[in-house]
Amino acid sequence: MSIYSNLQIVAIEDDANMLEMLKDFIESKFPGALLTTYSTGEEAISGIFRQPDLIILDYHLDSADPMAMNGLQILNKIRARFKDVQIIFLSAQENTEIAANTMAYDYILKNRFAFQRLEVVIRNLMGQAELQKKSGTQRFFNVLLAGIVLALLAGIFWMRMND
Repeated sequence: MSIYSNLQIVAIEDDANMLEMLKDFIESKFPGALLTTYSTGEEAISGIFRQPDLIILDYHLDSADPMAMNGLQILNKIRARFKDVQIIFLSAQENTEIAANTMAYDYILKNRFAFQRLEVVIRNLMGQAELQKKSGTQRFFNVLLAGIVLALLAGIFWMRMND
């Protein structure tokens, strides 16, 4: 069983070659991860029923079909349904204003280092998720321990009051 078998990734990319490269990349770097791909944002909106761990989203989803929604429009629709999903923009768009306005976890330019950066970002996201999970478990045990200590103190106090 792979350590990535619970990782659910959605890739939304209108370039078939890039989508295939993303698929190969995810399969090789994160074996066992469940990857669902969509070639349009509209397909993704109608096809995503449960919140994935991560969405990799192209900015220019309207490059092949000018009537299609672009990445920012899809981002807004996804955020309306899944407020906490992590989204990484993977785009050739180098406009820093657009990158700043995406409100995504990260914005990666499609260049020769894109897949290296994507790997680092995904691993960081996974590490953060694991820390949050452990933090939640630690909080549970802290509350449990505090309850036990309070119960013991109450028992000691009650025994002294009845002596």
